[in-house]
Amino acid sequence: MSRFFLLLLHRLLCLLLLLTPLTGRGQQAKNDLFEHCTLHRARLKSFTIHVTKSASKARRPLLVYLDGSGNFPLYYKTKSGRYNSSVPLDVRRYAKDYYVVVISKPGIPFQDSLRYSSSGRGYYPENDTFTHLYSLDWQAEAASATIDYVVKNFPIDTRKVIVIGYSEGSQVAPRVAVLNKKVTHVVCLVGNTLNHLYDFLLTARLQVERKQISPVEGQRIVDSLYAEYAKLYQSPKAVDQTWYGSTYLKWSSFSRTTPLENMLKLSIPILYIAGGRDNNQTIMSMDYAKLEFLRQGKTNLLYRVYPDCNHYFQEERVVNGVPTNIDRIDEVHQFAIDWANSAAKTI
Repeated sequence: MSRFFLLLLHRLLCLLLLLTPLTGRGQQAKNDLFEHCTLHRARLKSFTIHVTKSASKARRPLLVYLDGSGNFPLYYKTKSGRYNSSVPLDVRRYAKDYYVVVISKPGIPFQDSLRYSSSGRGYYPENDTFTHLYSLDWQAEAASATIDYVVKNFPIDTRKVIVIGYSEGSQVAPRVAVLNKKVTHVVCLVGNTLNHLYDFLLTARLQVERKQISPVEGQRIVDSLYAEYAKLYQSPKAVDQTWYGSTYLKWSSFSRTTPLENMLKLSIPILYIAGGRDNNQTIMSMDYAKLEFLRQGKTNLLYRVYPDCNHYFQEERVVNGVPTNIDRIDEVHQFAIDWANSAAKTI
């Protein structure tokens, strides 16, 4: 195998984190916390939403949380017997003041055990429902339908309907607000601004700039990526053709319009949070959002960067001579909630 293809394979494996869910802290499954509702829409088929239970009949705001990529159950049991989650939010913490809603991806149960390969890698088997339906359009339309259903059937204070998207969910959140005018606040966490296929191109150029690969090798990677993208865009609805582990349908749906295009359509407050040391995607793509809002004279975006944090909002420090990751995800979520509570008047 040539050095070029080894380099490309290495980069794809590094970016695979973008296609797998966040491994949350160990926790118990949340069956005691959620009420489960199955909805059906013609385009979306049947899907299940999970709404936090409340003994009170008082109205409270709605918080819809969109998790990252991958087909893992929202709560998945590991070899240790403990449950992790693709939802990094401390749901119980906010269920006292909000109706918190999470949505299972098509054909994926709320909770289940992971399977393990011979190498010990955890995975969850794909199924035809997920393969044929999963796309940005499905995610956004399911979230919009969920908001309509919950507002109609639960005592929601519609003055505050927040959609928070994490990683790939960050790309979906602005689209949900475009589709559903009930949304009052959008929060995008560590998601790209531009076409996410551009991240692969930009990474190759940065590898050349950092002298990790030669200019010739970098150009070969770029050319090979364009060749793949051409095939993808020629068959945008194909579910029997894949690139980098996902269907052409999935890739094309997430790159038909950019998150920034959807953000710019909104007049409601938007909070966009990035990690300065995000290894999953370059912050230089994320930086562009603020520039474009300034260029167009729009003032409804607050852009905040945690300079020393990675994609999971872990801050890398050295404590007593030992490299240590300080988890700041709870701080990030609390900042987002405080921002929404302040009505974002100080943007």
